[in-house]
Amino acid sequence: MKTDKRKHKRFYPDNFLATITLTTESSGEKINFEGTVVDMSYTGIKIKLNSPINIEIEKAEININLIMPESGIPLSIKGIIKHFHNQSECGLQYTGKDSGSDINNLVFECIKGIAISEKMSQEFELEM
Repeated sequence: MKTDKRKHKRFYPDNFLATITLTTESSGEKINFEGTVVDMSYTGIKIKLNSPINIEIEKAEININLIMPESGIPLSIKGIIKHFHNQSECGLQYTGKDSGSDINNLVFECIKGIAISEKMSQEFELEM
């Protein structure tokens, strides 16, 4: 079994939606892909796409567009594609220098939401 050598722990938010916007370098065309966050950390995010990407991706500017789960504030983080899995899951690495505090806020809200969800689940189990 492989040991995970990641610097930053991954966490798994529930029902957290994301839109990936690719802006092609050559034509400036914007292409959107929607999906659900599988997991995330301070350095990247994995998204399960609603439909597979069936196009060849050339050089493109990538924005990961999210809505903060608790506050509802929209957030856009620049990134690069790290990998595709069966064209329906993609791993993205954050790249923007200005995204540090945004990512901290996003991680805080997601972890807080996970903790509240787990607490509610435990309370429900106690009632049963």
